[in-house]
Amino acid sequence: MNAYIYQADIYCEDCGRALCRTVPFPAVRVAASLHRIAELQCSSEAADRDRVPCPGDRQGRDDWCLCRDYGSGGHDEVSGKVIHAPVPRVNVREAQIERRVRALCTTHGLTPIFSGDPRGAVLKLKVPSGRTNDGGREGVCVP
Repeated sequence: MNAYIYQADIYCEDCGRALCRTVPFPAVRVAASLHRIAELQCSSEAADRDRVPCPGDRQGRDDWCLCRDYGSGGHDEVSGKVIHAPVPRVNVREAQIERRVRALCTTHGLTPIFSGDPRGAVLKLKVPSGRTNDGGREGVCVP
């Protein structure tokens, strides 16, 4: 799908001209980054070996914890504390991008839909009108 077709799809929404200036091309760049990350997660052992500390450990916030979802962290039964473990760097990058996209989309009344499968659209936007251009009728695909 062409980026200009995507921009036309988003422009037809009620969100107006401001949305076209702020969302389309950053969203296209972000979708390309998420696609590369999804390819790395699916096919690269090197991406899995490159590990960094869990962001939940550094931030001190449990909602930033990625090791629990990755399956490498846990809870200490005695103290009840969360034990953080290293996670792949690509997972941390993916979480950072998804957090930024959610923040950007909520300001414009959109809902992002993330898919980790690199064979299709990794990022789709659920628009207020309910318009879709994908086979699953979920949202507008970001190329």
